[in-house]
Amino acid sequence: MGTTTSERESDALFSEILADRLISSRFQPIVELDSGTVVAYEALSRGPVDTEFHNPAALFDRAHELGRVGDLDLACWLSSVHTATEQGFTTPHTLFVNVEPGSLRRADLTTAPHPPAPAVLEVTERALMNDPAGLFYAIDRARAMGYRIAVDDLGADPASLALLPLLAPDLIKLDMALIRERPDQDAARVMSAVAAHAERTGAVVLAEGIETEEHRVTARALGATYGQGWLFGRPVAEVPNAAALAGISFPGDPSASLPTSGTPYSVVAPLRTSRSSNRALLVQMSIFLESRALASGDSAVVLSTFQHHPNLTPATRRRYETLAGTAGLVAVYVAGDAGLDGANGIRVAQIDPTDPLLDEWDIVVLTADFAAVLAAREVDPDNHGEGAYEFVLTHDRDLATAAALTLISRLSSPPSPAGGRTGGAAPTVG
Repeated sequence: MGTTTSERESDALFSEILADRLISSRFQPIVELDSGTVVAYEALSRGPVDTEFHNPAALFDRAHELGRVGDLDLACWLSSVHTATEQGFTTPHTLFVNVEPGSLRRADLTTAPHPPAPAVLEVTERALMNDPAGLFYAIDRARAMGYRIAVDDLGADPASLALLPLLAPDLIKLDMALIRERPDQDAARVMSAVAAHAERTGAVVLAEGIETEEHRVTARALGATYGQGWLFGRPVAEVPNAAALAGISFPGDPSASLPTSGTPYSVVAPLRTSRSSNRALLVQMSIFLESRALASGDSAVVLSTFQHHPNLTPATRRRYETLAGTAGLVAVYVAGDAGLDGANGIRVAQIDPTDPLLDEWDIVVLTADFAAVLAAREVDPDNHGEGAYEFVLTHDRDLATAAALTLISRLSSPPSPAGGRTGGAAPTVG
């Protein structure tokens, strides 16, 4: 079917918006919840007034349909930075800006103008499901450029709870549904996970969507010290006395990114005592860890290496298909045909013949309240039939996180779905 006249006109308008940079910026206040003092603002993008694209959701939807998210993101970035510079955002951490993680891989964005003072960059953990390695690359690049990192919409995707230590954000933004909806066990799970992460790392917690005093009380109960929402003000075109804002108070230095090179065994073995095992015992230990992940449901991340494809037996494939039906992220690393249908939700990464990962049997499990890594290295890869391994088993969350990052760095983006949509974060609409 061909496009209609209205669709062609809509596409022409969208192209004009990008070509002529007809994006404008609004700023929504962020307050300290105890005092109600405005300390920072989040920059939000809008299309031209009195057009269908004034709504940022419509703007980004069309960008996804046309495969131009990167172009739109750059236009929004330039508008935010230009307007913030004009209005005098000269104090560190008084400005929040949104960016699609993929845009940070573009040279034109890193060479584009940047805010006049260190800002807070918002990314979404949901990008991990589309391009895990790219998201962590983007975060490292942003930190190198001087930004603090905020993870947006925590709680919208249950897998985000397990991913918190992987993203290592300086600031956590709680999804508005947690503030507005009746408390349930999911809210309690988020509260527990956020409290544990903030206590361990010093991360700052901010709640979105606060519209009533009751919402403010709920936000404080969930551990937030900052908030934003219509209770404190709607987005505005001009910020009064932006230079006088205090900014977000971050304890300590920015979070350091963990290394993503190496293998699980090379990360864990130097810090723990290794033992000897045969393949049969490793299989049973792996099945036990898989069961812990299955019991944790949609907050679980499971990353497993199998060396050669014959190790992926029909029984193993069935277990992993069951896991993928509930877990947030399941990835399998193997040399050869994994025999897994790409539609079953399992991410499959081929192990290169020169990759030292080929000699390892690993499983990493991360959930909101459980962490484990079983890292084993074959004693004699030339005598694979013997099945002798040296292994380390630990439940240390930091080690499990480091091991997970070595595997996630080997994942590539899946093919884009039909129509040019690539997933990614929904825009913040204020």
